[in-house]
Amino acid sequence: MNESAYSASFSAGSLLHKETTALLPILLSENPEELIKLEIKQNNLLKINSESSRKRTVSEIIKRLSTVDQPFWEYYSHRIEEEQKLLLFYLCLKLYRIMFDFHFNVTLQQWNSSSPVIEPFLYQMELNEISGKEDTVFNWTDKTKAKIISVYMKILKDIGILNAESYRLQELIVDNSFYYYFVQKRELWFLDACLLNIQTKKNIIDSAL
Repeated sequence: MNESAYSASFSAGSLLHKETTALLPILLSENPEELIKLEIKQNNLLKINSESSRKRTVSEIIKRLSTVDQPFWEYYSHRIEEEQKLLLFYLCLKLYRIMFDFHFNVTLQQWNSSSPVIEPFLYQMELNEISGKEDTVFNWTDKTKAKIISVYMKILKDIGILNAESYRLQELIVDNSFYYYFVQKRELWFLDACLLNIQTKKNIIDSAL
């Protein structure tokens, strides 16, 4: 049986900004995967009391680590907190298919509609659609599905795309230079993920190249 591209594991930790930033000395090293596994036992950086919680956290960070090269973490280390959270969102979209589908099939559709407001039922409808094609998603419990939607929407609030009170989508307040990294990496899809309009994207691309 082929392994499903869909995983609900991100729902256990959201962006993990605090934890990832704490591990930066390891992520910037030459052999991060080995050192990060040692952190489960040593707890020198994470400062998480429960070893089982450290295991879950490290497991997700290792997965995210596999999607980028080490220069990414150099770039991450020099950005402000708001931009670091966006960089972690980028990793999540690359790694978790369900989050990518939520974002591009629902969130961006709402952003481009006449009413850029999002509600949980919109993502439930997307889950229903995916469940018809993916047994893994079909077999998720209602509790798991609700948790996935809740965590995804929390992430949108954390990165500033979603207003926490009105649930309206909103433009990010980020310097255009932040996006040069993605242009140079030929990851232009992330500019769309950040709700940038056509003219802003053009300006960024022209400046970055």
